Amino acid sequence: MTHTLQLLRIKLVTAVLIALFSFSYSQASELPPELQVKLDIYKTKLAEWAKDPVIIKAVMQANSRKLKMNNKTWNKLSATDAKVKPFLTSSAGKKLFAWEQDKTLGKLFLRDKTGNLVAGSKKPAIFNIAKRPAFAKAIRGKVWNSKKPKADPTTQLSSIQLSIPVVSNGKEIGVLHTSIIAN
Repeated sequence: MTHTLQLLRIKLVTAVLIALFSFSYSQASELPPELQVKLDIYKTKLAEWAKDPVIIKAVMQANSRKLKMNNKTWNKLSATDAKVKPFLTSSAGKKLFAWEQDKTLGKLFLRDKTGNLVAGSKKPAIFNIAKRPAFAKAIRGKVWNSKKPKADPTTQLSSIQLSIPVVSNGKEIGVLHTSIIAN
């Protein structure tokens, strides 16, 4: 009888482990291979772009001044509003716009050390993203990306979010953030 109980226990433990493994595997977010390739390419590109002197200078300047803007006020502004234009037409804004023109990216934004917008390839839906993982992880020196495609808040396109820290003198000073279109 004890031999039968031991076999039953082994079968039960094995079944539980298989169920747990299957559940955790199904919850893991593996990207389709073609999207993973795009993500890997843009991790490298963003890391290079984050070293650009125009980008670093724009973040350093933004970090030295106080902006009087919040998400509520920002959301009321149109993309052509005089308060929005400087973010899009600055040297950094023009550079981001040019980099985004390959149409694989849905957007490209530069953020200061507190998550405020510094420059963008277009008007973002959110001015300050300090509490979002795209900012919170990257400002601590980690490359971050979402695990599965979903509708981007700015473009409404199915995308993977990716963010990279902007570093100067070994210190994270801001974040470069994009969305990689999934289709």
